[in-house]
Amino acid sequence: GGGGGGGAQGKRPQQPQQPPPQRGTSSPPGATAGGKVPWGSLVATAMDPKGSRELQQLLPKLSKGQLARARDELAPHMHALSRHTFGNYLVSKLAPLAPMHAALAAAFRGRVVELLCHAQGSRVVQAFLAAAAPADAEALVSELDGRVVECALDTHGSWGVCVAYSATHAPFLLRQISASVVQLSLEQHGCRVVQSVLQEAGNAGVDCSAAVGRIIGGGLEELALHRFANYAVQVALRQCGAGQRDAMLGALLPRLLPLSASKHGSNVAEVVLSLASPDQLDAAAEPIFGGGDEAPAALRRLLQHQFGNYVLQTLLRRLADGPRRAAAFAKVREATSAENYGRSVLSRLGEVEVA
Repeated sequence: GGGGGGGAQGKRPQQPQQPPPQRGTSSPPGATAGGKVPWGSLVATAMDPKGSRELQQLLPKLSKGQLARARDELAPHMHALSRHTFGNYLVSKLAPLAPMHAALAAAFRGRVVELLCHAQGSRVVQAFLAAAAPADAEALVSELDGRVVECALDTHGSWGVCVAYSATHAPFLLRQISASVVQLSLEQHGCRVVQSVLQEAGNAGVDCSAAVGRIIGGGLEELALHRFANYAVQVALRQCGAGQRDAMLGALLPRLLPLSASKHGSNVAEVVLSLASPDQLDAAAEPIFGGGDEAPAALRRLLQHQFGNYVLQTLLRRLADGPRRAAAFAKVREATSAENYGRSVLSRLGEVEVA
């Protein structure tokens, strides 16, 4: 889509980088001198910026026996390290290593909600869920039952819920998100969860109709115009079944012009046009290119609007070849002036301008 900027579902905000090594600083007690493991001081070393970085490189290369020894020394402190500014990086690095899984699962048990809603802890639990055996992931994720909305509305918890669903497809996650889908869609972090979970569920062939039904009944046009909820409407349009899609298109296509005048609504308008049938497209084109008294003014508004002109491009691109399409382009050429986006619309669609 041209008009409306990127989705709410970009990359998660990065934690501050680990500080670069400083020259000339003395090593902390137990630092990894010359690549030797500081047995007996692993926890203190992990909490030091330089020590944590060195352990991250060292521990994954250890033999099975040495890794078991490291696990036994770190195990009682895994929970504290997961929440620590520097220690969390080491625990995340250990998460993919199978010999560490039982110790990590034990450290997280009973504390999943608390860790997921913590800046450092969330990243550690996410790393573990992505690497864990299905049974281990499901056991930990089950602790979210009844607290899904609370986590989904949290800055850090929201990323955790997204990973929890992609790792387990736990039905209770989709069920509780669906029950509060409108509330979640109106919030920045909640909307991220709605997008991610509906996308994941739809791609896996899981029925999303409960969530989509609530979006349809939750004030569809208002949601389409909202700065966060518009992304939930777009995902719902793409992931729902044919019956619900027809209901959404039937509600939104007649509102194409007001949607086109909004940064967020114009994104939804483009998705609506991309999914519309030829008959629906003809109906959408009528108020803009038809013979009615209002049509020339509607076309002018779209051509003058910084977001509406993108919706107009999408409509023109989707019209079937034939006399109607040719007539539509003729009207765009006729309405093009130095004060509107007409030349840009025509050039983007590869139409030669008439001098």
